[in-house]
Amino acid sequence: MLPDGSEVRVEGQRVPWAPPGYVVIQGDILVPQSPTPPSTLAPQGLAQDPVVWGRLWPNGVVPYVLDPGLSADQRARIQEAIAHIHEKTSIRLVERSDQPDYVRFISDGRPESCWSYLGRIGGPQDLDVHCGQNGVPPVGTVVHEILHALGFLHEQSRADRDEYVEILWENIQEEYWPQFAKIGGKGKLYHAYDYDSVMHYGAKAFSKNGNYTILPKNGIPPERIGQRQGLSPGDIESVRLYYTTPLVRLRWWFHQTTFTGSYSFPQEVLNVGAVDARLEGVILEGRWLEGATPQTAEIPAGGSATLQFQAKPCPFLGFQAETVGLRVQGGETYQITYTRACYRYPDALTLLRLEPAGRETLLLTFAEWTWAKRYALEGTVNGTLIPLPYSELSSQRAQPLYTALLRLEGRAGQEVCLQITPLDSSATNPTPATACARVPE
Repeated sequence: MLPDGSEVRVEGQRVPWAPPGYVVIQGDILVPQSPTPPSTLAPQGLAQDPVVWGRLWPNGVVPYVLDPGLSADQRARIQEAIAHIHEKTSIRLVERSDQPDYVRFISDGRPESCWSYLGRIGGPQDLDVHCGQNGVPPVGTVVHEILHALGFLHEQSRADRDEYVEILWENIQEEYWPQFAKIGGKGKLYHAYDYDSVMHYGAKAFSKNGNYTILPKNGIPPERIGQRQGLSPGDIESVRLYYTTPLVRLRWWFHQTTFTGSYSFPQEVLNVGAVDARLEGVILEGRWLEGATPQTAEIPAGGSATLQFQAKPCPFLGFQAETVGLRVQGGETYQITYTRACYRYPDALTLLRLEPAGRETLLLTFAEWTWAKRYALEGTVNGTLIPLPYSELSSQRAQPLYTALLRLEGRAGQEVCLQITPLDSSATNPTPATACARVPE
């Protein structure tokens, strides 16, 4: 999830030099990976609190330090890049005193590329400037990496890029195809598509044969894209927009309860943007939430506030979803789907829902009161056990909610009942859950 609420899906590379829990996307950006890598799922997927990528630096102030391992030439390039950003934008990189969050410029000795984390991750975060001739990058490359640290992705990854460029997949090294995915969300806060952006790939980026991998449309020559001289007018406007727009989001997206009467519960609202935000109102559908009262309407940049929700009684066992909108003064309304799991303690501590998900395929949504990680799975048709592709669902990480796809070949049109039983519940008397559905044809 990006700070503006856009949700994106990316494929990254786990590389030896990246710290644990991070992957490299688009060649030079470090982002947090899923807590449970896909290769360890057996075989279901997870529903989890979306990580906020690219949180912004409050008030556009970025504390930094220079690592002792930097050469004199690298230090000079960094200072040139900082001076350029100061001249063109309101962003201010300041020498760190005691600030907990800061950028540490380093030289990792690897000539392949310079790199940066995306946005403010919390605590110290490295930004590598070892690339280019003799390990000294052009000033525009340092500017490029600083913009990643400010929360900006590559220009050609925008959701609207196909209107402006053509990606020539046949010329791209296959292992780098994920680097050309569209991950820029809706681009709500960006300026118009910018061929001149310092964040744009070059026309032959990751080429396997020396030919173009990106061809501009609209009569733009390929040589124009991928410049590393410095910020374009579009970059300057994008920084202004992103760093002056209020951005908030709910910290959590899931709630579980056994209440059969009305009740209330607190929820944290984060200000993930660079400027102070004023919460003007909360928009509810009224499915299971009937009110929300903010502790305070004013949320400072980088801070948080408490939102007290009023909830209706649970009408039944199972899951309920509601879209919650946070209306912010001077910003767009942020929306998220909030899910509630209704249990009945101690008689019903496991929940299961079945939905069609394509030919001969069912989608399982399931949860357990204590967040069990392992479940036994059985299926029946007319009371008779049937073979399933797998008999156990498991996850390395406990989650409040899980999903799984189950392919039932040869069962199209049949009513299938599935039962899941938690195998590692911490409840005294764990309970199974059963649900039935017709397998889609």
